[in-house]
Amino acid sequence: MPGAAHGEPYRFVVDESSFDFQGIAAEELTELMDDFNDALEALREQHGVAVSPWCFETECLNGVDVSEVLYEGGLPRVDRDARLRMGALLDHCPTWDTELAGLTDQVRVGHDPRELAWSLGYAFWHAQRGHSVGCLVFPSAPWRGWQSVTSGEKGTGTDLFFLAEASLTDFWRGLFARENVSQHDFFEKAAEAFADLVFADSLTFRKFDGAYLQTRDWVVHVLGVVHDHFANALEAHVGNNKAVQRELGSRGLTASPESPNTRSKPKIMRQREVEHEGETYLCDWHAKQHPNRNRVHFSFPEPRLGDRILVGIFVDHLDTE
Repeated sequence: MPGAAHGEPYRFVVDESSFDFQGIAAEELTELMDDFNDALEALREQHGVAVSPWCFETECLNGVDVSEVLYEGGLPRVDRDARLRMGALLDHCPTWDTELAGLTDQVRVGHDPRELAWSLGYAFWHAQRGHSVGCLVFPSAPWRGWQSVTSGEKGTGTDLFFLAEASLTDFWRGLFARENVSQHDFFEKAAEAFADLVFADSLTFRKFDGAYLQTRDWVVHVLGVVHDHFANALEAHVGNNKAVQRELGSRGLTASPESPNTRSKPKIMRQREVEHEGETYLCDWHAKQHPNRNRVHFSFPEPRLGDRILVGIFVDHLDTE
């Protein structure tokens, strides 16, 4: 199981404060426990997931702690396999560092106060220092995605990410601005945030008109819309580029293929060809930051790339004449 190397903070923790089993019937609790176990197991296959050292002491029913429910069959009597699996998964998670100065165990998620929320306190501590931590919750908990979390009398706040499934797309995408991802680290983070895109080795922000921080968040938006909607729009509007443009436009993206006039010029179109791993790809669809400057060029979904889309060119503007 991957973990936090060389003392680095963990990326994910289990939110033990979400273990509130009050009012949940045994059959439903078994199903929820199965879902939680599946999510934790899937997350642990790829990432280090840490737990509080006091995780098993968390009160999940009136006067009943997690350990009693999982190992002793405390009420409600949920399925034995589900509870023992949950116990084993939690037991194999490492514990996070408890020696952090100023660590809190009381936070508010939105307007909801959480007490004895040790792992949320750990995530909060690191998020305030520029390292976002995802919090895996029990599926009955209401929080999902990025949520505002505060602590202390003055309501010092930050954002934490809550998940109940091992789906991390929104988490990775949220890091670019929250962690102020550098130009050096951009494409490493982008590979996690946009799994269905392929990035040409020749890509560089230096070919844009403007500094990296003036274009980064726009590029993240471009990649998100292309990743999530371009292939589906092409399939839904076969041969109708205008309809594809309108659909992307409804997502806040100005994008188009090259005009017939530009496409009629072989020398000009060769500027849209990108070499990637010994193959040549045409990237003539492009997103525009401004009418006359800054383009992101990308291909159709490519069978040679497992139907992924090649993002091939970052540029101020390519020739059209």
